[in-house]
Amino acid sequence: MEVGINDYIEAEHFRALCEDDYNVSRTCEWQKNSMHHIHNSCEILLVEEGVTDYYILDKKYHLDPGDILVISAMHHHVRYMQTLPYLRYGLTISPDYYRSFIFDPNLLRVFSTPTQEEYDKYCKNIPEKDFNHLVFLFKSLYAEQISDTSANPMKSQMEKALIQEIAITLYRTFRMQERNAIIDPYQEERMGKIRDYINTHFRDELSLEQLGSVFYMHPSNISKYFHRYCGFTLNQYINTVRVYEAQKLLETTSKSIAVIAEEAGFGSVNNFIRQFRVILKKTPERYRKDFRAFLFSSHNQGHPVQLL
Repeated sequence: MEVGINDYIEAEHFRALCEDDYNVSRTCEWQKNSMHHIHNSCEILLVEEGVTDYYILDKKYHLDPGDILVISAMHHHVRYMQTLPYLRYGLTISPDYYRSFIFDPNLLRVFSTPTQEEYDKYCKNIPEKDFNHLVFLFKSLYAEQISDTSANPMKSQMEKALIQEIAITLYRTFRMQERNAIIDPYQEERMGKIRDYINTHFRDELSLEQLGSVFYMHPSNISKYFHRYCGFTLNQYINTVRVYEAQKLLETTSKSIAVIAEEAGFGSVNNFIRQFRVILKKTPERYRKDFRAFLFSSHNQGHPVQLL
């Protein structure tokens, strides 16, 4: 089944990035725009046309047609389009979803942002046969995405099978090699529980000492293992989760900056603005204005848009 180009409502697409188990889309843009963003899903891009530079955690990734880019969940990124049109397939997948049926730590690595060296060596100029096979898998997953469960028995099983095949295909395409886990399975599970706790308790007072008392761990061990597990220091992750929540509120509500700061778990408006600028490189007010301008621009390019 073909995936329609820009066949979605822009605001609904942003919601799907944050809330759905997975989402397949095909997007084409004819006007240059840049958009700073964080979402709690992994994003996989297959570039068909156009040349674009992505900056992920301030590191540059240059995309040409035939390239594949993976962006980890909660990694801040912004793109700058160089030549148009920019046409790509996109797949976003929730980490909680893919971790529920993919357990091999080596296979899970395909959902992480590659280093710049790995990207330049393994993710560019993908052989046409491999690229087309991934497009076929994306189309097959899209067919499941839009299907009715009653008309497609075993839909959930098929979705998981397709995502697992996508992961294996990426693993082979990127020529990844097995390596020993960077932490043992026991510590990995504990860090996962701490991450999940932060994701649901970000409005509370959070610190190494507080988390240590909740999980019966020495704060220094949490600090050491958490950084290995998710690539952030504990404070970086807490602030990223809070900024992500604030970003959603800026996109979907007209609440004041003070109210958003409180609802996102920041102790003060000044700290909120400071952390927002550190992570998204602009003030909350600027982000809201730019996001609405982006929706308006998308509407003029032919995207169905519901203004917020």
